[in-house]
Amino acid sequence: MKKIKFYNALRVKLGMFAIILIAIPVIVIAISYSKTVKKIIQNKYTESETQSVYEAGEKIDFLLDDLEEFSTLIISNSTLLKMLEHQKQYSQDEFNNVLRTFITSRDDIEAIDLILDHKYYSAGVNKIGTAVQISSELAKSTGQPIWLPTTHKLIEILSGKFDKLYFTLGRKVIDFNTLKDYGYLRFDLEEAILQNAYSGLVENGPEEDTEVFICDNRGRIISHPNKIRIGQSIKEEPYANQVMGDKDGHNYVLYKTGTDQIAIYSTIQSNGWKIIKTLSTNYLYQEINQIQTYLILGGVIYVAVILLFMLIFSIRYTEPMMKMMAVIKKVEQGDLTARTEIQSKDEVGQLGISLNNMIGEMQVLIDKLVKEEQEKKEVELEALHAQINPHFLYNTLNTIKWMAKIQGNTSVSKSITALIKLLRISTNLGRDMITLREELDYVENYIIIQKLRFNQAISFSRSIEEECLDLSVPKLILQPIVENSIIYGLTDERQEIDIKISGFISDNRLIIEIQDDGPGIEEEVLNKILSNSTDKNKFSKVGLNNVNHRIRLYCGNEYGINIKTKLGEGTLVQVILSVSKMETAPVP
Repeated sequence: MKKIKFYNALRVKLGMFAIILIAIPVIVIAISYSKTVKKIIQNKYTESETQSVYEAGEKIDFLLDDLEEFSTLIISNSTLLKMLEHQKQYSQDEFNNVLRTFITSRDDIEAIDLILDHKYYSAGVNKIGTAVQISSELAKSTGQPIWLPTTHKLIEILSGKFDKLYFTLGRKVIDFNTLKDYGYLRFDLEEAILQNAYSGLVENGPEEDTEVFICDNRGRIISHPNKIRIGQSIKEEPYANQVMGDKDGHNYVLYKTGTDQIAIYSTIQSNGWKIIKTLSTNYLYQEINQIQTYLILGGVIYVAVILLFMLIFSIRYTEPMMKMMAVIKKVEQGDLTARTEIQSKDEVGQLGISLNNMIGEMQVLIDKLVKEEQEKKEVELEALHAQINPHFLYNTLNTIKWMAKIQGNTSVSKSITALIKLLRISTNLGRDMITLREELDYVENYIIIQKLRFNQAISFSRSIEEECLDLSVPKLILQPIVENSIIYGLTDERQEIDIKISGFISDNRLIIEIQDDGPGIEEEVLNKILSNSTDKNKFSKVGLNNVNHRIRLYCGNEYGINIKTKLGEGTLVQVILSVSKMETAPVP
């Protein structure tokens, strides 16, 4: 009995069965549950946070709209327009005083600048070293509000100097009645105004993973809690294309930067700026990750308990089977006294009882067979004593042969000699394999008898490679082929036949070819030859089908007999055998 491999053991299969039916479903359910809940939380959170970002954008939009309306009131103020029309009649202090009246009405505007040709008027904070620069975008405008990027400006308050960040609203000063262009008006507002508008969004997420800022429609950052980032571009960010491509909407974008991230954005309608909040999804999934951890831990404990239970269960029910296998192994080795001692009352116990009963029955049957075999041998011995000794037959034929020689009848002597050789091989039932040399001698003796029998011209020749002669072949594989050549080759119209036997080795195959120059064989006759039927006139009862079958038994199905025949041109029979099988075949 072969030892059972580890992966074929019943205990292992029970463990795998438990894992497949219990552990895998638990894991799949836990993962599916986690993903589903994560998706729900993501959708709910992003909906809520998108709304918060949108509301912050609306708040900033309201602030910017209010500033634009205020700038419209200033450029349409009749007093200012009158002064602009008659600039030479008014001094710089008078212009500064008018601007000062405007700025005192607002708490959010830090400074108002009026640029007229080569003159510069200002009210509000004192800016140091600020050059009067008009952006190309403002210069090309036609009076609409233009929002300019946030810049650093050095201001002086009392005796101190401070660097502050300002974003600017610029407009061309145009008299809408005369459409005359007088110059430019700029409003400087502290960047902190924007930061205060969205500061609540930063508090809604972990500080290290959350980023909230405002950028213009070119991707330049206008406002950011980290002031170093102001002025930088977001065009290289993974979410930039989708965010900047949405001109006036609000939505969110999922992306990766080592970890899963989400960018929530809203468009400020007044100037196309974007308020953007980015954060890691780990924050979103913090609670569900904890739940997932607990689920995995619980699942591992559950699976471990189930596997332990299955292990105990398998040991409990496979141990009796192991004992029965040990008993069966002893029986295989011939010990019919072995018995199993299983005491359980379940199916395994019943199996043990049946096994003991079967071994007992086997012992009885074997004893009976041994007794019958002894009786059979005694009968065979008696029958053997009653048989004629084959040597008596050989000696008798030898005596007749010498009597024929003495009397000068050489043909009778020659035929009896051939018959003796034939009988010596064919009656030697203990040998299934003979050398090719012996098989060829058998064929030659057969042809000698056939020449005398038919009294017709049968020519025979052989051309066998020397290395083939001592190879072992199945007994009586060539004689039936030669016999068929003679039987079907000699007819009333044809009184002679030439048979040639050649043999050689090719590709580890022993190939023996029997060629005759007979009339060929019709297909119907060929099918009959290859069948198991025999002709009562034939010397041999061993048909070609039997020869083919025996060769395949010895060598394999790719070997055997191959017949090529054509009417009027003779027949070629190829006998193909395995050289390696013939070399190892036992020859007494």
